[in-house]
Amino acid sequence: MKIFSVKKAALLLLCIAVLTGCGQKNEVTLPEDLPIELEFASGVGGWASYLTLERDGSFSGFYYSADRGDCGEDYPNGTMYICDFSGRFSDIEKVDEHSYSLTLAELNSKHEVGEEWIENEVKMIAISSRPYGMEDGDEYILYLPDTPMDALNEDFLSWWPGQYGSDAMPETLEGYGLYNIKMGYGFFE
Repeated sequence: MKIFSVKKAALLLLCIAVLTGCGQKNEVTLPEDLPIELEFASGVGGWASYLTLERDGSFSGFYYSADRGDCGEDYPNGTMYICDFSGRFSDIEKVDEHSYSLTLAELNSKHEVGEEWIENEVKMIAISSRPYGMEDGDEYILYLPDTPMDALNEDFLSWWPGQYGSDAMPETLEGYGLYNIKMGYGFFE
């Protein structure tokens, strides 16, 4: 008789745990001062990816690459390759006081690949749904302002817009940074 009671009690506890969400992860959101706008660019011009990141991990963005030399009668101002995109990060986890890990869960493009049109005498051509900076790799790190610079990866910092300035490198990151781990790319606020 005791065995039946123990089984019954265990079953009851299991049901309570399932109904109350025991074992489920708490949903983590990003810092309260988001949304933020981040940029991935080389600093020499001609192309860039812009991304607006929301607290819940959703984002929207725009990539462009201009080719002024590719002109035609209907598009004398050149050609622009674009990707108007949106998506979301999932599995948001706070790693430490300076960073969060994120997994790219969704990435969508507004236009079909290869779609073309003329706008303001510029030929627009839609490219892949994965814009430059996000074309490979699903694991990212969001670094917070005041992250010590010596704790950051050299590949990530190679994309930092302040790297070629005449001033000495600051001791901490002055704004947010988003690091594509696989590709070594960095988006900066």
